[in-house]
Amino acid sequence: MPKALLTGAAGGIGQATAQLLWRKGFDLVLTDRDESLLHRTYPEVPAGSTSYVLDVTSLKAWQEAAQRFTEVDTLIQLAGVMRAGTFIHQPIETWHLQLQVNLVGLAYGAWTFGRLFAERRSGHLIHLSSLAGVAAIPGIVGYTATKFGVRGLSLGLDAELRPLGVPVTVIGPGPVRTPLILNELPKPESVYTLAAGGLLEPEEVAQAIWRAIRKRPREILLPFHKAMAARLVSIWPALQSYATSLFESGARRRREKYLQSLPNSDTLS
Repeated sequence: MPKALLTGAAGGIGQATAQLLWRKGFDLVLTDRDESLLHRTYPEVPAGSTSYVLDVTSLKAWQEAAQRFTEVDTLIQLAGVMRAGTFIHQPIETWHLQLQVNLVGLAYGAWTFGRLFAERRSGHLIHLSSLAGVAAIPGIVGYTATKFGVRGLSLGLDAELRPLGVPVTVIGPGPVRTPLILNELPKPESVYTLAAGGLLEPEEVAQAIWRAIRKRPREILLPFHKAMAARLVSIWPALQSYATSLFESGARRRREKYLQSLPNSDTLS
C-alpha cells in the first residue's frame, strides 16, 4: 500500500488532501508543528496511518522523521505561512519566519527524503508553491519571494532527481480558501491576492495533488486562466504595474465581500 508523508496536514489543503488520499487507499503520516491542532483535526486516523509532530524548520527533526518512516514513498510538502504587509514596513522577523517555513524547511525535507528516495531509485517529491511564485504580488512580497524559491528549487531538483527515478512536482495554485489567506484578508495590503479573481477551494488543490501522484508532471498551475495570466506577467514583467492597477478595483470588491462573510477571526486559526 502506498504511503505518503504530509507536512502542514492540519491546514485546509492538508485536510482535503488527507481525506482524498485515504479514499484512494493511501496510508498517511500526518505532520504539523502544532500538536494540539493536529490532534483536534485528526482525533482518530485509519489503521496504517499516524499523526506526528514535525517542525519543518529543524533539519534534525526531518532526519528523525526519515529514520522513523522509512516506508514513505511520497513526500507532500504543504506547510506554509503568509504575512501580508508592505515589505519595508514589516519587522524583518516576519520575513525570516516565512523564509524558514516556506523555503528552508521545504528544502530540508527535499534534501532528507530526496537522498532516501534516490538511494532506492524510487519515490516522489511534491511541493506546494503558488502562482505568487510565478508572478510577484505586492503586499505579500516576503511570501512571494519564498514561493519563487520553492518553484526554482523544485524544477531544478526535478532535473537532478528524475533521471534517478525520483520525480519532483511543484504545484502552484492561486489563493485558496484556507486560514493562511483568510487570516490575512483584514489587512489592506492583502487585496492584491484577489486581483485575478476569487478563491480556490482546498479540495481543488487536493485534486491537483492527486493528479501529480498519478501523472508525475514537473509542474501544475491552477486555475487555468490565472496560470496563463501569471505566466504572461513572468515573461513580460512590465505588465505587473498595468495588471495591478487594472484589477485593483475588482480585487477590493472581492476582499470586502469575503470580509463580510468571515466568522470571528479567532475561529480561523
